[in-house]
Formats: sequence, C-alpha cells, structure tokens
Amino acid sequence: MIQDLKAGERFQGTFLITDWKEASFRNKPGSYLILTCQDRTGSIGGKVWEMTLQMNHWLQEFDVFELKGQVNEFRGNLELTIEALQPVPEDKIDLTELLQASPVSAAELEKRLKTLIEEVKDPYLSLLIHQILDDPKIGDAYRSCPAARKIHQAYLRGLWEHSVEVAELAAALAAHYPEVNRDLTITGALLHDLGKIDEYKYARGIDVTTEGRLLGHIVIGIQMITREIDMILGFPAELKTKLMHILASHHGRYEWQSPKRPKIMEALLVHYADAMEAELWQFRHAKEGYPDSEWSPYLPSMERYLYLK
Repeated sequence: MIQDLKAGERFQGTFLITDWKEASFRNKPGSYLILTCQDRTGSIGGKVWEMTLQMNHWLQEFDVFELKGQVNEFRGNLELTIEALQPVPEDKIDLTELLQASPVSAAELEKRLKTLIEEVKDPYLSLLIHQILDDPKIGDAYRSCPAARKIHQAYLRGLWEHSVEVAELAAALAAHYPEVNRDLTITGALLHDLGKIDEYKYARGIDVTTEGRLLGHIVIGIQMITREIDMILGFPAELKTKLMHILASHHGRYEWQSPKRPKIMEALLVHYADAMEAELWQFRHAKEGYPDSEWSPYLPSMERYLYLK
C-alpha cells in the first residue's frame, strides 16, 4: 500500500496509473515517463527513466499495472523509481484495492439517507425517491459512484456521501425559511447529481463516459428523472417543473455550465448547499493531508492557498 512506502525501500505491487506523460531529458537525447500511481490508500508520483516502446503502448491500452522498483525522496516528497511494469489482466483486478472509498461507512450513509427520505412527506416526491433509490441498478450505482473525477469526493461512495451531506445542509437552511417547500428541497438535494452515475465510469480508474462528455450530468439527470416521473400516475406538472429547475440550476452560474440560474428559493438553497459542501470538503481534505502545515499548497480548484490552523 502507498501509505506504507518508505524512502530507500524496494517495492512491488499493483497500482492504478491515473495520469502519465512522456518528458524529454534536458541534457541528453531521449525521454522518460512521469506517472501518477494510486491505490486505495493514496497516490504517489513515479518515473520510468528507461522507457520502451512496449511501455508506451501498454500505457495507452491499460491502466492497472504490477510495478516494481525503488522508493526515493525528491524535494521533500516520496516518489517511485519504476524499473519494471506489467499490465494486470482484467480478471485479476480488485477495484476495492485501487480506488479510495468514502471515509464514511456505507452503514452510516444508509442510516442518514433513510432519515432524510423519511422527512419527505409529499406522496409524489416520496414515491419518486423510493422508485429511484430502491431500484437495484440505479440505487447501487448511486451508492457506489464517485462524486467527481478529481476535485471533491473522487472516490467510491463519493456521490452518496456528497448527496447526503448536501441534503442535510439544504434541509437545515430550509428550516429558517417557512415559505420554502422542505420536501422539494430535500428531494432536489438528494437527486441533484443523479446524472453522474452515467457521466462517470469507474470500473478501473475514474473517467468520463462518452455520454458524460457530450451531455454532462445535469442533462443526463434531467432525462433520468423525467423518465421516472412519467411512470408515476398523476405526478403534478408544476412540481415536476420545479424539481427539474433545481437540477438545471444547481451549479448556479452560466460560467459553471449551469443551464439556468436559481429562480425559486428551493433551487437557491440546493445550489448554495452544493457549493458549500464541495468547498468545505476541500478544506477538510487539506487539513487531513497536511496536518503539520500552516498553509496548504496552492489549490487550482479553489484558486487560493488555504489556512489550516
């Protein structure tokens, strides 16, 4: 496991290669490989100083490899000097050993999800949530899909964790405004990112599907929930429109790829709860990742350094 690696030691193990590029030597002809290696305990950089055409071909076709070499320290960080790599056959891959998972247990998330669902008293919204999340295929995907590829909760159960926490925040905010439809707010929060189950593929590493690249999770989610609503006899048209608006506007701004800006109070609450949860996750992650530091490294996704004390 990556978390157990120590400078100066030899290593051999199975890793997911999440990024790689070929770089040219500065002072001599030729090139070398720069890799990012991952398992469920973390990620680490690596270099292959003597690359071959076979390696280059493998990296274009595969992403899980048996690696061996030396652990070194470079500029205060550990990195791998990789001496050999070999693709791992599909039937030998254990995804749970390669992808990180939510630190919140499945049992805890299920308990919190159930509590939120029980708060929804509107019969149509309650039926819709159960219809979606009790479905074996959709429900299982919702409970295993990552919430993002890199920025926040980019691990198994990430979507589940993010959705529950957004719904809890939105419900708490809704309690301050009696004119807000609490049932609609909770439903919108729980389902706002549903389209991510088809936006991402994560059978090996986390990547974006063709459908995800062409449509994005907002459009996909609206399509999915529309299909589910159309199977519920008598579902109120206005309620459907408001729920679709929450999905369409939850990114909040056009420059954040939001088709609409929030135009109802429930949509505004879900938007701010969504943004707040994702950004606070990055603060928490930085504090955990750099426990002895006063400041985080510069975080491009936040466009700032974070004060950690």
